[in-house]
Amino acid sequence: MPYRQTIAAAYDAGVEEEYNRLNETPLREAEYQLIVELLDEYIPKSSVVIDIGSGPGRYAENLLQRNCRVGVIDLSARSLKAFSDRMEDSCNSDNIIFNRVSCATQLDWVDDCSADAILLMGPLYHLVSDEHRNLTLANCRRILKPDGLLFTVFLSPFPIGNGGLEAIITHTHFQGMDVPQFRCMPGDAKKIMKNNGFETLRIRNIEGIASFMPTETINEITTPNKKSDFLNTLRKTSEERERLGITHQFFVISKPA
Repeated sequence: MPYRQTIAAAYDAGVEEEYNRLNETPLREAEYQLIVELLDEYIPKSSVVIDIGSGPGRYAENLLQRNCRVGVIDLSARSLKAFSDRMEDSCNSDNIIFNRVSCATQLDWVDDCSADAILLMGPLYHLVSDEHRNLTLANCRRILKPDGLLFTVFLSPFPIGNGGLEAIITHTHFQGMDVPQFRCMPGDAKKIMKNNGFETLRIRNIEGIASFMPTETINEITTPNKKSDFLNTLRKTSEERERLGITHQFFVISKPA
């Protein structure tokens, strides 16, 4: 099965799991907050945002609540249906521009210079070939307005790269399928963005120092005060230069150069 079909099948099977993922542990809750606060900082209310690889639409829902106009795109038809079902009775549903099954490499139908911001929260690590990542970024450059912003999640090879920190392809077992993943360090990510006409503005570790904490310790962070302290600690250390990439995921903000 071609890997894009594998990704679609896996996420069709795991819609509920993926939607609930950002609530299931204190660390995943912090992940959501660390990303959303940057979206809030950089994306003004009422912006036009295209969420490519939206999954069941957690980030799209947040943007709709801020009165943004949002288009959602994903390989998983069931994920998009879950999003539309959830939004059906929402007062923000009129701000959904489109909800469409498509690949990040096949976006000729999206208008040029039509978006203030684009989210790529999964495609650049799910698309494992250079050709497909480059085609995705070419689509983003075309769709973004000249002053638009691109928000991307990358996976790091830390700590699974057998001691090395070079870009690698790994597989994760999800919903009974082996889903491929491209992993690289922030320096590699910046080169990928630069080679495709983007300037990197900011990089933030997601798990960061929590990568070194035992799961049992993290799961004991249950009270509001403990969660707040935990989030503050991750935030304060998330952009320290010497730590960038020493995490499972990192978040990149860029703009057309």
